[in-house]
Amino acid sequence: MAREDLSDRSRATARPRRAESDRLLAFLAGLATEMSAVLDLHVLLQHIIRAVHDSIGFESCAVALLETGGGEDMLVVKAGSGLRAGATGLRFARGRGLIWEVMQRQTPLIVPDLHADARVLRKDPGVRSGIYAPLVCRTRSIGVLSAYRAEVDAFCEPDLHLLTVVARYIASAVEVSQLHDALKNAAATDSLTGIANRRTFMERFQQEVARSERTRRPVTIVLVDLDGFKQINDTCGHGAGDEVLVAVGRALSADRRACDLAARYGGDEFVLLLPETDEAGARVVIDHAVAAGIPLPDSVRPHGGLDVSWGSATWPADGTTVDQLLLAADLRLYAMKAQHGRLPDPAHHGHSRAVGR
Repeated sequence: MAREDLSDRSRATARPRRAESDRLLAFLAGLATEMSAVLDLHVLLQHIIRAVHDSIGFESCAVALLETGGGEDMLVVKAGSGLRAGATGLRFARGRGLIWEVMQRQTPLIVPDLHADARVLRKDPGVRSGIYAPLVCRTRSIGVLSAYRAEVDAFCEPDLHLLTVVARYIASAVEVSQLHDALKNAAATDSLTGIANRRTFMERFQQEVARSERTRRPVTIVLVDLDGFKQINDTCGHGAGDEVLVAVGRALSADRRACDLAARYGGDEFVLLLPETDEAGARVVIDHAVAAGIPLPDSVRPHGGLDVSWGSATWPADGTTVDQLLLAADLRLYAMKAQHGRLPDPAHHGHSRAVGR
């Protein structure tokens, strides 16, 4: 009889372990499918959050990833579900908050009552307990996976173990996706200035013209050329010339709308793409971009300022195709140069604006 009781207890203990194993296997199978089909990081995280809910049973969870740009490390909540759906976008400076402790120590954690824990910076009235697992790639911490419930002390050790195993696989998926995004971004940007390159501009330009054909809203491009740049290169060296190009790219991309695009068109030529903007609006944009002057390297200042010539073209007034608009903008650019004696043809008319200081 005692032997039968022991067997019954063993089967009872094995059931939750088997259920946990089944949930984990279902999640990993789904995650493997997502990793092979989805490389975009934002989309991948949304799929992961859904899979954690559907396969693991954690209805409220969040993924926070480390961001190192801008001079200060931040943990940023990139995706959330259930009780934590509204947490997306929350930012935590280095060393602040419980999730930083989890990431830096690389140690999973159960918090029975979030309201009673001094390490919790934001106490959500609808969230009382949580579990946390670090996202670690080899030895490098990249973020934290967390799950939450509305009740106090609602998680147990098996829950934390399950979350920790899931976090290991998620870390690998995120690393692959981040690498893909970095490669995609490198292919879309100019390696010197960090703004969009010519290829990216042409792709967006085609898209915006096609969109304008549907919406009947204007789209304007502005070609920008640096006058005297060759002299800077010859006099001060190519290193100083590169610094000038970086400064111009920064000035043209500053304070832009999300839909605007600043790109390096080639050499010392830049271009602005301004959706839903007419000629008058484009003139305001370019005036604002150069009015305060472009800060030049100290090695360049003694050799004079830098002038910018520009030409704009607007769909559909100046053309209905990409080639027509580029040609119209280019002709106006050279007309501006000619007016100030930078071209041999004095018949052209236009203007340029000095931006060096």
